[in-house]
Amino acid sequence: MKKLPILLFIISIAIFCSSCQPTLIAEFEDRPVVSCYLDAGDTPILNITKLIAFRDDATYSNQDIDDLTITITDNTENVKYVLSNINDGNYENKSLIVQTGHTYSLYFIYNGYTITATTTIPDAPEEVEFSSASIGISTPKQLTSRNMPGIGIEVTWNNDEGDYYIVEGSTTSIQPIQYTYDEDKWPDKSFKLDYTKGNSATLSSQQFQYYGGYVVSVIRILPEYVVMSQGSSSTSTSLVDIRGNIDGGYGIFTGINRFKKNINVFKSTM
Repeated sequence: MKKLPILLFIISIAIFCSSCQPTLIAEFEDRPVVSCYLDAGDTPILNITKLIAFRDDATYSNQDIDDLTITITDNTENVKYVLSNINDGNYENKSLIVQTGHTYSLYFIYNGYTITATTTIPDAPEEVEFSSASIGISTPKQLTSRNMPGIGIEVTWNNDEGDYYIVEGSTTSIQPIQYTYDEDKWPDKSFKLDYTKGNSATLSSQQFQYYGGYVVSVIRILPEYVVMSQGSSSTSTSLVDIRGNIDGGYGIFTGINRFKKNINVFKSTM
């Protein structure tokens, strides 16, 4: 599970995702930032961080983010799961396996505030097709497919409902296409395309920075995911803070469902 960037608190303006209306915040309050993506078929990891205030007179509570009693309830089956702290504000319960179509609710107390959220896991993407399960990329010193237009993998899916989707990929390969001896400067091992309400995407050769196997996912997401993506891309100068779908706090608690495809990236000789 990936962490969202810590949301920045600006005293002037905040946006409530639930109503999508701007709301003025009078003063800083020490409330939690929640990040939890309930991926169908997996055990979710819930992350708690503290809000950061950009003012000198802000007062923080002594609430320990690693000492919270957090529950996620499967409302569909009426089963409550108490999460255990792992470390650094991360919590999980390995008995909780997220189920498609189920509704889940979050509950805990933080600094005297009641924190709640609810989400329903969307259906898996349907009729997903990839134009190829492999892509050839030559070395950067050659005339390569990396800078030739029209070369890539086309991905399509059914979206009669007009839902939101994203496409992302990741690899564990240690063979970068653009090699450098400095491992700190190696390219990212993952990529994520912009969200869309369409039914197709193109994976260009530029998305793949390593030779070897990638796992590419087509993911059905919910509207709060989109709003949080917009908020996390904002800069601190935008005076915008995204409350998300967390009542009493900030962040996101949302269901996702994915279709996975293995893609092989090989060295082309052309």
